[in-house]
Amino acid sequence: MNLKTEVLNQLKTMNLETNILAFEKMFVLSNDVKNGDVCLPCFPLAKELKKSPVQIATDVATEIMGKLTSTGIIEKAEAVNGYLNIFAKREVVANHIANEILTEQAEFGKANTFSGKTVVLDYSSVNLAKYMHIGHLKTTIIGLVMKNICETLGYKTVSINYVGDYGTPFGKMITAFKHWGNEQEVNEKGVDAVQDLYVKFNREAELDDSLNDEARMWFKKIEDGDEEAVKLSNWIVELCRGEVERLCSELGAEFDSWRGESYYNDKMQAVVDELEAKGLTKISEGALVVDLEEYGLGVALIRKSDGTSLYLTRDLAAVEDRYNNYNFDKAIYVTDVAQKLHFKQLFKIVELLGKPYAGKLEHLAYGRYSLPTGKIASRMGKQALLKDLLEAGINKSKEIMAERGTKVTDADAVSKQVAVGAISFEATKYEKVKDTVYDMEASLNFDGETSPYMQYTYARCCSILEKANVNVNLENLDFSTLANTQAYELIKILNKFPSTVVEAYEKQEPCLLIRLLMDVASEFNKFYTNNRIIDNGVVNNTNLAVVNMVKIIFENGFKIVNIPAISKM
Repeated sequence: MNLKTEVLNQLKTMNLETNILAFEKMFVLSNDVKNGDVCLPCFPLAKELKKSPVQIATDVATEIMGKLTSTGIIEKAEAVNGYLNIFAKREVVANHIANEILTEQAEFGKANTFSGKTVVLDYSSVNLAKYMHIGHLKTTIIGLVMKNICETLGYKTVSINYVGDYGTPFGKMITAFKHWGNEQEVNEKGVDAVQDLYVKFNREAELDDSLNDEARMWFKKIEDGDEEAVKLSNWIVELCRGEVERLCSELGAEFDSWRGESYYNDKMQAVVDELEAKGLTKISEGALVVDLEEYGLGVALIRKSDGTSLYLTRDLAAVEDRYNNYNFDKAIYVTDVAQKLHFKQLFKIVELLGKPYAGKLEHLAYGRYSLPTGKIASRMGKQALLKDLLEAGINKSKEIMAERGTKVTDADAVSKQVAVGAISFEATKYEKVKDTVYDMEASLNFDGETSPYMQYTYARCCSILEKANVNVNLENLDFSTLANTQAYELIKILNKFPSTVVEAYEKQEPCLLIRLLMDVASEFNKFYTNNRIIDNGVVNNTNLAVVNMVKIIFENGFKIVNIPAISKM
């Protein structure tokens, strides 16, 4: 129910002397039921109406009260210190919201706004020369949640894991293998052996810079199609990719394409040729560049002086390929803030080339993760490996549930769901640009603002509904009982779900949905504490309907934010 629209529609029928509808966009939903349902701050109106805010609010409130009839949604209007507070009829609002949620159920919150449109999302993008670590969590989870938001609003989505299976890191891996590797050991240990060699290379290269020259040489051989270099590079990719696919799947992230950087090796010359044909390139210190200084974007490297390509060249080839394949209406790149300049350069070059997808590209930049012990440095060690964090989360959640006396029969499965929920929650609970600390101990707390707290609240709803064993019927509900402040506040929060999905999409802020779900959990637990749902075996059908509505919102919201819905904890 769009409460603000309903109130405005009734105001339009009143023909008010003070034309407050000219300021329609300034009406907002009230944050506190004590201040009504819809509020108009009158301060911005003072200059144009030539009255004080207090006088404007008082005059309009008086006029509204004088024109109220028994029909319509408005109950009353009040003026408080320059604010016009409009109160809706609680029973009418509760009835309307309950009917929408209980009728639409899994469809509540969905929209066809972008039906027929396609969005491509590039996220996760793990470098296969390394192990998947905590630094990949935000891109993987934020990208997945944005995909779910887009699908909820009608988009056809294409998820791409643009894996790093190319570039200097693979030159480093081959160099490391040539110096210290053993084929049998690498085949047996797989990605662990690859990570060990990568770490060893970086440590040794700090002492012997010639190793970096050797790595660049091997990468040049890969680009030139050298048989041994390509064979070794492909071997390393195959060893690592399976583990990355497994971990992404564990987190709930499935991809439509795993087409990586190496796919574009033979397609980059066409990019260079087009740039040169358009007169956009020049030679600078032996390297091929596009000068973007006049746009405040510096100089963009296209090809290094040794002839090797760069990320930008491959990204130009990749976006052309994606547009040809998917004819997308929007493409979103989900990476950390450190790549802001890279994407600004990419988007500007696409614009200068006159591509049909210029203006359809967006960079969703997020802040970085660190551990309580300090910044992540996977290049120099293993302290932040994702598989270890996931395993530790599962073990810790199992331990906590045992301490709480949980009697679930599938403790292993539930513990994994709790751990995945905690990981997803931690990646999305703050504004995306904030640098955050991943604290596993705090994230698995069953009390406070955590994912387990919300999952436990959902399980409580399931338990109540199971115990009641009654089908919720809209025809036998007494909505007058939901007019009390506590129940009404909860129902209004549930009603915010569809608009919050839209706002999260427009602002690219998954945290808005997390906050809403947390508010639902908090308000529901207050409602549960103070309202009897089953009393001596007698079911209060109206209160049970509220429980069912909360369950529906959790299920629909959890699906979007990648928090597993657990019916028994």
